[in-house]
Amino acid sequence: MKKIFFTLLIVCLHISVFAEKTEDMYVMRLTTQGQLFFISENIFTSTDRKFELPFDITYLNSTDSVSIKMTVPHHTLTHVDSVALVLEDEAYMCPVVYSIYKEKDKKQWIHRTDCTFRYEAVKKSMIQPTAPQIVVYTEAGTQYYTMPQAQWQKLQPHLVEIFMLIDASKRL
Repeated sequence: MKKIFFTLLIVCLHISVFAEKTEDMYVMRLTTQGQLFFISENIFTSTDRKFELPFDITYLNSTDSVSIKMTVPHHTLTHVDSVALVLEDEAYMCPVVYSIYKEKDKKQWIHRTDCTFRYEAVKKSMIQPTAPQIVVYTEAGTQYYTMPQAQWQKLQPHLVEIFMLIDASKRL
């Protein structure tokens, strides 16, 4: 009985020590343009597992829109035309993608981009039980990114909580 209790205690301590806290995943600031929420970087992986797509999310209540900045890797120097958030039953397009910078990194090009979506589209994409797909359209072709379901199941409850905070702040 002591062994079982000790084992459960160790497991609980391990979970509490290594579990990520929602408070560590975002920053909320009051700016001259309104209240800003910054959701720290997450990483989706290409469906062929060749590339990673790091991205962060910024919400500003005065515009009620979301800026998603992502680092798009590609074998060639190309132009990112548009980005889509794809759910099981619908998709949201960002038809205008702004290039922040492009640089060569070893064997690939890094394209740092910024695109703006409606708040409700991003919220719906990020709080659903299955990971959305991010589709990046470039001159050189289309790239598909998502997150493994097990990893998404760990992240998604934190995103739900963050979007609940954003919604609560919108009612103030």
